Amino acid sequence: MLRLLILVVLLAVLIVFALSNTDLEPIWLVSFGWHLSIGTLVLGVGVVALLFGFLIGLIGDMQQRSRARRAEQHVRTLESQLVELHQRLDRLQNPVGTPLPGTVPVQPEQKV
Repeated sequence: MLRLLILVVLLAVLIVFALSNTDLEPIWLVSFGWHLSIGTLVLGVGVVALLFGFLIGLIGDMQQRSRARRAEQHVRTLESQLVELHQRLDRLQNPVGTPLPGTVPVQPEQKV
């Protein structure tokens, strides 16, 4: 929320600056030249910087999501291994034919 507030304030300042500086000035880039207002130039540079920042943030977010997916898969693998180890431990501690602790042994039916 704070980032959005800062973004809105920055864009408002850039727009006010662009509207206040409408006089055309010659702008040169290497050997190319054109007439452009300083306000439009500053607003354009601000928008390009904003888009570049969003692109960098998007790349970082995609990397973070990829790491999170790998970590979740690793957790699922470890949880399944833990369940398997618990089952093995139960089988080793309670051989077949002995009742588990806390259970009532079943009596075989007797014929009369």
